[in-house]
Amino acid sequence: MTPSNRRIRVVVADDSVTALASLCNYLRSEDVFEVVGTAHDGLRLIEKVRELLPELVLTDLSMPRMNGLEATAELRKCFPELRIILITQLSGLSLRDECLRQGADGFAEKSQMPEKLMKEVSRLFPER
Repeated sequence: MTPSNRRIRVVVADDSVTALASLCNYLRSEDVFEVVGTAHDGLRLIEKVRELLPELVLTDLSMPRMNGLEATAELRKCFPELRIILITQLSGLSLRDECLRQGADGFAEKSQMPEKLMKEVSRLFPER
């Protein structure tokens, strides 16, 4: 496979088992993604990224032990090339702006899934 048609390696994090399964099932149905790992909190997310070296992280904002925003800030320090999209049930431009300030590359409200997610992925990975 050439780099342009290789699937995007992704780690998904959400503390909701249902939301995590739903998002992973959707990603697996799209040829562009390879789900290489999952996590239920921000600390485990960081461990998974260090272990699996994905190209993309999709993380919920509200999680135990370390939330998605804190995990994003930590991941950004160690993995500057990693693309991170924060996903949340919350909405608002100020929240989106704060996520981007903390190092997220994209932001998607769960109510706008999967359209907004795919739009963000297309923007971040235009060659795919």
